[in-house]
Amino acid sequence: MSDSNNTALPPAALWKRIFAIIYDSLIYMALAMAYSALVLFIQVQISGEPAAGERASMGTIGFIGLVLFLSSFCSFCWRQKGGQTLGMKAWRLALVNEDGKRPSWGQCYLRCFLAPVMLAAAGIGYLYALIDKDSRCLHDIISKTYMLQLPKSK
Repeated sequence: MSDSNNTALPPAALWKRIFAIIYDSLIYMALAMAYSALVLFIQVQISGEPAAGERASMGTIGFIGLVLFLSSFCSFCWRQKGGQTLGMKAWRLALVNEDGKRPSWGQCYLRCFLAPVMLAAAGIGYLYALIDKDSRCLHDIISKTYMLQLPKSK
């Protein structure tokens, strides 16, 4: 991490990051179901036809909207909620930029789009944290962010 930042917090361990992702995935699934229900409801209202079986599809635009919705949720948490999603809060993790401050919107969205790609590529982007001196995943390096371990509350 840059010497210019004021924080002396250690980097987050990969296993804690993975558990935070698992925790957060439950929230993302709930948000995705709510979003999908809303999109399908709007489609039914516009078309006047019931959405059932295989016809119950959000389509490409609905899927793109879902990705943007979930990315916006994560970015909001990282920008406005102390650099933490709920899963990160449970594991005492926080996301910061290279200066130890909250990441920019661009950094947040870049992380959101890169992280699933890094996971889909056989997890290589995440496994990189095992050899990086600051325990950074590839999406951390590309977005110029750090995942830090916060101290226990007293």
